[in-house]
Amino acid sequence: MTDSSDSHRPRVGVRKHLFRTTALVIALALCVVFLVPRAGAIADAFARQHPLTLVGALACGFAATGLTFLSWRALLAGAGHRLPIASAQRVFFLSQIGKYVPGSIWPIVAQADLGREHRVPAVRSVAVGLVTLLVSCGAGVCVAAATLPFVAPNAFGAYWYVLLLVPVVIAALHPAVLAFAMRLASRVTRRDLGTVSLPVGSIARAFGWAVAAWVGFGAHIALVMAPFVRLDAPTTLLAIGAYALAWLVGFVVFFLPAGLGGREAALTALLVGGTTMGAGAAVSVAVTSRVLLTVVDLVFAGAAIVRRRRHAHEPAAGSTVDAPG
Repeated sequence: MTDSSDSHRPRVGVRKHLFRTTALVIALALCVVFLVPRAGAIADAFARQHPLTLVGALACGFAATGLTFLSWRALLAGAGHRLPIASAQRVFFLSQIGKYVPGSIWPIVAQADLGREHRVPAVRSVAVGLVTLLVSCGAGVCVAAATLPFVAPNAFGAYWYVLLLVPVVIAALHPAVLAFAMRLASRVTRRDLGTVSLPVGSIARAFGWAVAAWVGFGAHIALVMAPFVRLDAPTTLLAIGAYALAWLVGFVVFFLPAGLGGREAALTALLVGGTTMGAGAAVSVAVTSRVLLTVVDLVFAGAAIVRRRRHAHEPAAGSTVDAPG
């Protein structure tokens, strides 16, 4: 006699797989929706680039995104879940495709869903995802505040309100404040997020990785700017701070997929105001950067899918697992 619960599990698995596939297809379709109408502008932007600087900018994009992953993983480990590197990469990089769906919550929702496969409770995934965003925003604000005033004093004329977040974010990263915020969020979400505590060391490591990631993204922008301006220390500092500030502006515009439009508008304005670049060249930099970083997201997600499928088809002999990073 067959247990009904056993027959129910395959159906649940099929439905979950169908849901994930559908969500992934929707996110990828939105990527295409973004790219296709801008094909002419994208082609023009890439025509103005040098192949070597494009390769360098793409490499910096991969490195910076990898550093963002390390920031998230440091917090996940601090929450008590040190996943094998391949498993952690699958959870993180697949979830990042969710940011192309309007709204800022979808990557966190995807992390909660994918994390269950590795025995990470959904509440901990949500808590770690929220703190990762807070750490990333905090590091971005600090990087922008530490760079732009020295190379573009008027940069904060239109975005002065971002500076107000510096003391707020630094205070919010204190474990006691985080614990209070989690208890408050528990009441709102009706999930026990208050049981998640993160040690100071994990938060500090995550913040360090996030700062390094912003520097990497800034180097990416500097290389994309290379065909239009002479790269020197002030220009590179401007690129680092401008991208961090532009990303924060795009993040605030949460109803657009991955900050589409908001980030590009802010980056264009900051580059025009802080360099000798014209508006057309600055727009070209913003468009090229967006396409390259979209490619980075898709490649990382595709690699995670391929690696998962390859692992699933390997023979089950022995007890080989991915080595922790």
